[in-house]
Formats: sequence, structure tokens, C-alpha cells
Amino acid sequence: MLAYPREAMADVSKYAFLLDCDVEKAASLFPRKRTRTTTEMGLAKDAPDEAIVKLAWKRERTIVTGNGDHFIEEILRFQRRVEKKICHDLSGLIILPNGFEVQKRVMTGVENKLRFGGKRITWADVWSKNYCVRLKKDSEPVISTFPQCLYCRKLQEK
Repeated sequence: MLAYPREAMADVSKYAFLLDCDVEKAASLFPRKRTRTTTEMGLAKDAPDEAIVKLAWKRERTIVTGNGDHFIEEILRFQRRVEKKICHDLSGLIILPNGFEVQKRVMTGVENKLRFGGKRITWADVWSKNYCVRLKKDSEPVISTFPQCLYCRKLQEK
């Protein structure tokens, strides 16, 4: 749980991944020591997206899923919460295409293909800047950013 904006305190050595149950098999495609599934972190297989987003926020993990549109909506909803002096920014979202063989293919060398604003980015950047990375089976990754949470926006307005 962050009390101030992530970028102000980002320790990129902390980045880690939280894999939704629909992409559990893809855990082997991410750094072993930085990767956990929702079930390994204590959630039920049928945990709602809201619970996964809250867990990812508390544990500062990048969510990895095949169910991107639902998670985008839930992350935006979560970041609209306003609690005094608590940042609700998350740690990024990675959306994988369906099918393990396709996931394996698109993940091969993907960090060399990650670009945002004309610059190369890493998984640590995805984590620290709350990027949304949509990996496609037949094209380059599509990367966007989530807006800052309301708390952080209010801080910037001051």
C-alpha cells in the first residue's frame, strides 16, 4: 500500500508478476523468483477481478492475464478511489493472447520489442510506470499507460 506516488519511490528491484488463473501455465515464461500465481498467493481459482487487483496493489505486482478488458475496467475503477494520503496506482498489466504455445512464441524476446514513446522499456518500467502491455499473436506489443490515481493527480495540482 503506497502513501505517495510510485515513481517518487520506485525501487525497480522489487518488480514482480501476479498471474491470473487463466494464464497460470505461462508462469514458466516469466522470471521464476519474481512470479507467482493468484492461487499461490492465496486466492481461489474463481476469485473476482476486484480481489486480484487489490492483491496486486497491496503486493505491488504486475498483473498478467488473458482477460485484459475486464482487468482494465477494474484497474480504472480501483484507481478512482480516493483515500486520504494513499496512492491507488497499480504496477502495470500484461495481457497475453490465448493458448500456451502462442504465449510462448510472443514472449520469446519480447523485452527487446517493448517500446513506448519511441524508447525501449523493460518489465521494471512496466511495473514502475503502470503501463498496460497487450501482447498480440501476430503483431508488435501495444503499450499504453493508465492514468494516475485521483490522489496522485490531486498532489500534482497543488
